Amino acid sequence: MELLVATWTIRLTFVAVLVVGWIGVSSGLGMLDVVVRTALAAFILLFAGRQALNWLETPEQKLARLRARRTKSRGDT
Repeated sequence: MELLVATWTIRLTFVAVLVVGWIGVSSGLGMLDVVVRTALAAFILLFAGRQALNWLETPEQKLARLRARRTKSRGDT
């Protein structure tokens, strides 16, 4: 499930960046403005995808992730 969400997040981000870039160039914005707006669009969509992954994570997966992090921080093997 995580791979599916991550894949679609990347695809939608790529399409959104192309659309935002095309709209910016066709409206006559400077290249710096277009780059800033496309970077902002990419950041927002990738952040939204990361939040979707967090929302879809089951409690068992969260507990396993926290246990692994705690074990790693303690230095246990």
